[in-house]
Amino acid sequence: MSAERVQGRAVELLVREDIKASSAPVAAEILRELGFGVRLVTETEVDLAPDRILLVRGSPLWYRRTLARVAALEPGKRPCVVVWHTDALPMPSASGLPSERLTAREWAKIVLRDRRINDHYSNARYFRHLSRLHITTAVAVASRAYQAYLSQEGIESEFVPVGYHPSYGHMLELERDIDVLFLGEYRVRRRRRILRRLERENVQVVRLGSNSLTKGYWGEKRTQLLNRTKILLHIPRYQGHLSDRLLMGMATGALVVSESLYLPDPFEPGVHYVESSVDVMAETVRHYLADEESRRRVTDAAFRFISEELPMERTYARLMELAGESGRVAAPARPYVADRS
Repeated sequence: MSAERVQGRAVELLVREDIKASSAPVAAEILRELGFGVRLVTETEVDLAPDRILLVRGSPLWYRRTLARVAALEPGKRPCVVVWHTDALPMPSASGLPSERLTAREWAKIVLRDRRINDHYSNARYFRHLSRLHITTAVAVASRAYQAYLSQEGIESEFVPVGYHPSYGHMLELERDIDVLFLGEYRVRRRRRILRRLERENVQVVRLGSNSLTKGYWGEKRTQLLNRTKILLHIPRYQGHLSDRLLMGMATGALVVSESLYLPDPFEPGVHYVESSVDVMAETVRHYLADEESRRRVTDAAFRFISEELPMERTYARLMELAGESGRVAAPARPYVADRS
C-alpha cells in the first residue's frame, strides 16, 4: 500500500494544549499541501474513527490516554496510527556512552505524574508498552541513534529525520557581531561544566537560557540573533544526542560546533557542522573564529543541504507513505502502568 491509497484521508494531528500554537500549524499547512485534510486536535477533541489517520508527533507518552482509547477499540474500528517520535530516548549500548542521570526537575515530574513527563527513560518505558499494544501502523524516529536503541529493544521503527522549514530560521544580511553563542537550558550540570571550562580557556560565550528565550529570543527574534552569530555551540542535554539546534544554526548561517554525536545522520561532521571533544573545543572555536573562509565553506554546504535535500515537505510525505503501508494485526492490550521507580 502506498501514500496514494490514503491520499485525501482526514489527518488528526494530535497536539498538547500548551503547544498547540507552536510548530503544529506548520505541519498542518504542509499536510494540506500534500492533499490531506487536517485537524489540529487535543486529546479531548480527537476523532478516533477508522477512516482517520492519527498522527502522533513528539513523544507518544504525552498522549497515552488517547492511545489507551485506541487500544480499547476493536481492531477494525481503530484509526491508522502513525507515531513520529522526535524527543529523547536512551543511547543504545553500542554507543558506549554512559547512562545519563535524571535531573531533579525530571524526577519531580515523575513523582507528581506530570503529563509533561519527557525524560528519555520514561519515553523508553512507554515505547516498550506501546509496542505490546500492537495498535500502530508505523513508528518513526527522528534519530538513527534512537532507531538503534529501539532495535536493541526489539522494536521496529523507521528513520524519518526532522526536515527544514523557514520557521527554524532563514538568512538575513546582518553583521555577525556575536562570536560564540549558546542557546539552551543552562541549569543542566554538564552544560555548565563545559561552558565554564570554555570561559576559563578564554572563549567568551554569550549564554541565553530558556528564560531568555521566552522573554524575546524566539521566532524572528531568534532568527535575527543567530544571523548575528559566527559560532553556535551545540551542547546537548544528554551526551551524544542530536537536537534541533543544528537545524537552527544551519538555517541561519551560524557555524555549529558540537560535541561528538552518535549517529548524526543525516548530517555529516566536517561537512555540515564541526565536531569537537570538550578537551579541544576551545582550540576548535578559536580556529574557526580566525578562519572565516573555512567557516563559510561549512555553513554554505549546510544551508544548501537542508534547503535542497532536507525540506520539511519530504518529512511529512514520508510519514504519509508510512500511513499507507499495512500495519500489524492488533492484539489484546494491557493497561499502561507508570513506573514510579
